[in-house]
Amino acid sequence: MVHAIHPTDDSQHRTRSASRHCFTPNGATAMLPLVGRILADAAKLSQSIENQRLQLNGLYPFRETIPRNFYDDELHDIRRTIEASESRLKACHDELAMLGVVAHVPFDGSVDFPAIVNRQPVMLCWNPNDASVGYWHEAGAAVTHRHRLPVELKSKPSN
Repeated sequence: MVHAIHPTDDSQHRTRSASRHCFTPNGATAMLPLVGRILADAAKLSQSIENQRLQLNGLYPFRETIPRNFYDDELHDIRRTIEASESRLKACHDELAMLGVVAHVPFDGSVDFPAIVNRQPVMLCWNPNDASVGYWHEAGAAVTHRHRLPVELKSKPSN
């Protein structure tokens, strides 16, 4: 059972990721407007990359029927666009990391906020369907093992 969330705690009880940023549920929820915008950009980029890869794969059957220079130019343009989109997606993930937020891998629009609960590192979880940060799971555990935060913890003020 989760009993206490501490925005800071003894350094000997922190994981490397939690050592820089520790969140309370209220503190994490307060970050959601910014985090949500970054995640929306990342979701659009992820979808764009997937579509571009499908387009690239769709060209391969035509490599013998299209003039070689047109085919090569199209491949080059699509690959360059994919690289640019991947670079922008990495920048989104880097921005989240600078905020102390961890995007789920594979990317599904959900994120974790490192926290300390009962002197143990945990992750507060949020996904775009949640109104606020109201779940947690143990650090290193799959998000499928998330638990609802007790009401008394969600109402604790941020420090």
